[in-house]
Amino acid sequence: MKVQDRTSGSSTQVRIDTWKSIARYLGRSSRTVQRWHREYGLPVHRLGVDTGSIFAYGGELDSWLRNRDRPSSSTLVEMPRQARAAGLHAQFEPDPYARIPAVSPLVASRKAQSAALIAFALKLWETLSSENLTLIAKCFREAGDLDPNNAEAYAGLSHALIAQGLLGNLRVPGAYISAKAALGRAMEIDAELPEVKCATASLMMLLEHDWQGARRHYDDCLSRCPVNSRAMVGRALLYIAEGSPRKAAELLGEAMQHCAFNNLATALHCWSLYLAEDFGDGLTLVEEARASGQSGLALDAVEALLCVHCEKTDAGISRIGNLIADSPRHELLRGALGYLLALNGRSEEALEILKALTQPVAGEKLASPYAIALVLTGLNEPHDAVQWLELSYRNGSLWSLGIPCDPMLKSLRDTPGYRSFLARASYPAPARHGQMNEGPSVISAQRLRVTRA
Repeated sequence: MKVQDRTSGSSTQVRIDTWKSIARYLGRSSRTVQRWHREYGLPVHRLGVDTGSIFAYGGELDSWLRNRDRPSSSTLVEMPRQARAAGLHAQFEPDPYARIPAVSPLVASRKAQSAALIAFALKLWETLSSENLTLIAKCFREAGDLDPNNAEAYAGLSHALIAQGLLGNLRVPGAYISAKAALGRAMEIDAELPEVKCATASLMMLLEHDWQGARRHYDDCLSRCPVNSRAMVGRALLYIAEGSPRKAAELLGEAMQHCAFNNLATALHCWSLYLAEDFGDGLTLVEEARASGQSGLALDAVEALLCVHCEKTDAGISRIGNLIADSPRHELLRGALGYLLALNGRSEEALEILKALTQPVAGEKLASPYAIALVLTGLNEPHDAVQWLELSYRNGSLWSLGIPCDPMLKSLRDTPGYRSFLARASYPAPARHGQMNEGPSVISAQRLRVTRA
C-alpha cells in the first residue's frame, strides 16, 4: 500500500496496489472484490495494457461504497428505495470514550443496505413466482455480500433455493444441497433465528426425509409466528407427506389469506385439493387463479393433473396440449398427457412421449422421474413406474411428497413393488389404503377464493 499526493483539491489519497491489498482494505476476499469491479464498477485502475498492474485509491473506493446503491448499467440488483435512504442518510454516533468505534460509518452503511435488500426480497416473496425467484435469490446473495454476518441473508438465500427446487427452476437435489450450504452459514451466525429453523425444517423434510425433525422445527416456528408463510407452506407439505391432504388444504387456505398473490401457495393449495380428490373444487380454484393473473410451472402442472380427472378424454387431451404449447419443455405436462393417452388406448403416442422423456436430445437433461412414472403407470408398467417413483423420492421432488395419496397412482397401490417402496421410504404416519380421503370435504365451504383482478 503506497501513499502519494494526488491533485484533487488539497486532499491526500491512499493508493492501494494489488487485488489482495484492495481486498484487505475493503475487508472482503479478492474474489469478491474482482467481482465487484467486473459487475458493479468498483473503481480499480490498470497501468498500460489489460495485463498491467492494477491499483486503486482509498478515497475512490470509499466514495463508491457510499454511493453503490445508485443503479448502474452493470448492477445485477437495483437497490430498492429503502436501501438508498438507509445508505445515504444513516447517522453514526460512535462512543466518544471508545478507543476505536465499534462500527465504522462505512461498515454501518453496508449493514443498512444489506437489511434493506432483505426487506425488499421479503416483500417480493409475497408475490412469489417462478419469474421473480431469481431476483429474490440475487437480493439475498447481495445482502450477504454487503454484510457477511447477516444470518437473515443466508437463511433467505436457502429458502429461495429450496423454492426454486420445488417450482422446478433448479434441479433437485442439487438445489437443496446448495440451500444446505447457505443454511450452514446462517446457522454459524444465529442458529436460533426463526427463518433458520424454518429452512432447516424444509431441508430435513425434502433432502433428509427426517419427518420428526421437520415437524418439530415447523411447529416451533409457527408457535413463535403463526403467520410465517414459509413455515405454513412447509408444514402443509409435511401434512401431504403424512397422507393428510385435507389438513394441508386448510393450512394453505389460511396461508393464502396472508399472501394472496403468492403463486406457489396457490398452486400447492390446488394440488392439495387434487390429492384430496376434490377435483372440481381444485380446477375451479385454478381457473380463478388464472383470472386473477396468476401463472407458473407449478400451477400448469396441477391444472394438468386435475383435468385428467375432471375433463372428458378429448377435452382433457386438448387442454393439456394447449398448456404444452405454451410451455413445450414442461416435463410434467407431457407426463400427464402420456398418462391420459395410454389410459385411453393411445399407447403408441404415449410411448413416443415416454421415449422423449427418457431419451432427451443432446443438451437436455433427463426429465422429472415423477413425469416418467406417470406415463409408465398409464401404460400399466408398475415395476418400472415404481423405480422412477423411488428416484423421485430420493431426489426430494415436490411431487414425491404426495405419492402415498396420489390419485394417478391408485392402480399401483396393490402391487408388491409399490408396497415395498412405501416400506423403504417410511413416509410419516401413512394413512391406510381406503382411508386417505374418506368423509365429506371440509375445504369446499372454507377455502379462500382468489381475488379476481
